[in-house]
Amino acid sequence: MRSHVFRALLCLMAGLSVATVSAQEGSETSDEEQQGIVGKAADYADDAQRVATRRFTGFMNQVDGFFSDATTKEGSLDNDSWARIRLDAIKPADEDFEVKPSLKIRVSLPNTEKRFKLLFSTEDDDTDIVGGSVDRLQGPVVNGDSNASAAIRFIRSARDNGNADVDLGVRQREGDIQYFGRFVLGYRKVLARKWNFSASNSYWHYSKSGFENRLTTSFQRKLFYQDNLFIRSHSEINWRKGRKGAVIGQTFGLYSQISDAKALAFEFIAGYHTALNNGLEDRYRGHEIRFRWRHNVWRPWFFYEVWPSVSWPATLDYEKSYGILLRMEMVIGER
Repeated sequence: MRSHVFRALLCLMAGLSVATVSAQEGSETSDEEQQGIVGKAADYADDAQRVATRRFTGFMNQVDGFFSDATTKEGSLDNDSWARIRLDAIKPADEDFEVKPSLKIRVSLPNTEKRFKLLFSTEDDDTDIVGGSVDRLQGPVVNGDSNASAAIRFIRSARDNGNADVDLGVRQREGDIQYFGRFVLGYRKVLARKWNFSASNSYWHYSKSGFENRLTTSFQRKLFYQDNLFIRSHSEINWRKGRKGAVIGQTFGLYSQISDAKALAFEFIAGYHTALNNGLEDRYRGHEIRFRWRHNVWRPWFFYEVWPSVSWPATLDYEKSYGILLRMEMVIGER
């Protein structure tokens, strides 16, 4: 799967490279020739994305019909399923540089009255969520802890202030293919003084690894009555079988949606263990400051991100260290 994702991204990168090189050869080619080469590269990429979206949506509608009674076009509804392909170039503070392709698919089944979703992902947990997980500050990570997973989601309750979901699926975890069940409870409420509060609890049970529980809370507030500027505090507590105590992560952030195509974030992250485990000598795992820049450029379905960071991790005796993440992303379908 990763090889196919990597090839798709290389093709996309090649198209971008042709466009970039052509733009730089103005001294050697005329403006008309320049526009012709760039236009052909852009048209090729657009055509490829449209074909992929059409085929993806068509297949998802067939899947939707399998799970429902909608066997005709008249009985089908608009399907907002999507697929996201990413290529990350990562250099964490205390680790080697690596390139990591990933794929995430979310299949909506509108003809089941929105009671089911199909999920597939090779991404690490919550890497796309503002104020997300603090795995890099949690300590040693077990090999295979965040690998490919596939699941069907039963949406048992979905209201304005809360939700209750159940996932059943299979995942590669700790080097083994394991079956798992996941139960999720979520709650949201608007508080006084324009604060928004949300909380969720996710409980997993794996066929071989046993249980894991993750409790998160978030407080968010708009600044200066602007919808595109806000602060957020995100807290996460994680327990799992075989590990003493809990892991606590905290993120404070300032976020700005500069325009429809541009977003900027400034975050402070810290991690703490309530008990020492194997491979840990310090409960406080350190802290990190990072910027996150996301830009929709060239085409509506293409994004790039830059995350420079500076951290003081326990693994380096709290000495200053620099890291960076460079990301390219392509979206297929409706999102």
